[in-house]
Amino acid sequence: MFVLVIVGLLAVFLFWRYFVAVTEGMSKYRQSEFNVIKPDFEAPQQLVAKQIPDFVLTDRFKNKVKFSDFNSVDLLLVNIWSAGCPVCREEVPELTAMDKKLSSIGNVALLTIAVADSFEDVSSYFPQGTDLRILFDSDNKVAKGIFGTEKYPETFVLNKQRRVIARFDGKRPWHSDTMLTYLAGFL
Repeated sequence: MFVLVIVGLLAVFLFWRYFVAVTEGMSKYRQSEFNVIKPDFEAPQQLVAKQIPDFVLTDRFKNKVKFSDFNSVDLLLVNIWSAGCPVCREEVPELTAMDKKLSSIGNVALLTIAVADSFEDVSSYFPQGTDLRILFDSDNKVAKGIFGTEKYPETFVLNKQRRVIARFDGKRPWHSDTMLTYLAGFL
């Protein structure tokens, strides 16, 4: 009988240790996942953030696209990247996957701006038949001049008034559920 009590207590103790370890591990995982999606800048509600003026760039089909063409979108993500940036190249599949999921959280769109001359310069980055919206800023006037981009990639989250409400420096897990939940919080 004594042995059964000891074995029972040992089993409870081991189960409790396992449960605590799993719980702590999940907590640390969720915290680290949040740190990965945490923006490098987030405008407080009361702060009047920088408003992005209208501009015109060329898309991959050589059409002129005005920034104001996206005024009907409630939340606009602008990802700025460079043709010579290896991290930007790694990020393309994440952005492509996220672009397909954005409609599930509301009236949200993704616009990418490549500091490159044309689609021919970056076509190898993309899977055949990509639907990603890509504009080209060959002289860096929009990326550096309007957005103030200093590193590539940088992603800006803009509200309906086209004010910057968050900025992410570097690569992120764009298509993750955590990121989509974070972005939905702005709607």
